[in-house]
Amino acid sequence: MTQQQQTINGFLVDVFNDVLRLEERSLRKERTGLSLTELHVLETVQRVSEERGGTMADVAAALGVTSGTLTIAVKTLEQKGYVRRERDDADRRRVIVRLTDKALPALRRHAEFHRALVTGATERLTDEELRAFTKALGSLRSFFNTL
Repeated sequence: MTQQQQTINGFLVDVFNDVLRLEERSLRKERTGLSLTELHVLETVQRVSEERGGTMADVAAALGVTSGTLTIAVKTLEQKGYVRRERDDADRRRVIVRLTDKALPALRRHAEFHRALVTGATERLTDEELRAFTKALGSLRSFFNTL
């Protein structure tokens, strides 16, 4: 690895770990009883429900996990009162996962955390730097999606 690649590797590892640490700290303050993984499952359920209707299969695919793994996570979230599962009226084989009212405040607070994080990270950049940063992150995401 070149020196520049080592520096980039260090940045990627550090930023990933820093974001996780900050998210976990924020979540502990909220006292929702949710783990970070569970909160990310709720975010995915919300997004997939808006985009495709929210079947268990759709959510599992969006998370990149098996249906069995998602079933375990959803069962725990259901016991905590954050989601409910329903059979699709049109096709009883399909299970739809829905957020409960209890999930919405936790998701709003987490979205606010992300807004504050992005605002803080980008407010010191010039317009040109912000365009270059956005383009670079887009390229990075495209690469990660090929793996």
